[in-house]
Amino acid sequence: MLTTHIKVDRQLVLETDRDDATVGDTVTVRVRDDWNRPVEGATIRTERGEHRTDESGRCRLTFREPGFWTLVAVKPSTDRVAYEPGRLLLRVASGSSSPRVVR
Repeated sequence: MLTTHIKVDRQLVLETDRDDATVGDTVTVRVRDDWNRPVEGATIRTERGEHRTDESGRCRLTFREPGFWTLVAVKPSTDRVAYEPGRLLLRVASGSSSPRVVR
């Protein structure tokens, strides 16, 4: 008897709890698939390192430098699911040490 396994492709999608961040802010990142299900154990890569998502598909990142940060989510394929990487660009602004006075 021949058993056939069908492999399904899933696109990883990254979401953050904010559109912009400031240096020192902690940003919650969520990784889900294109069926809106959280992806546990996905790796989120930045220019400075890697972080793993928890069972809810979330992890927290703190950015120490300003700039545009590219976040990439990856997850190894299984026998049944092939994951396509997801990308997100996050702007991190430098913090202001004193309030700006408008005249």
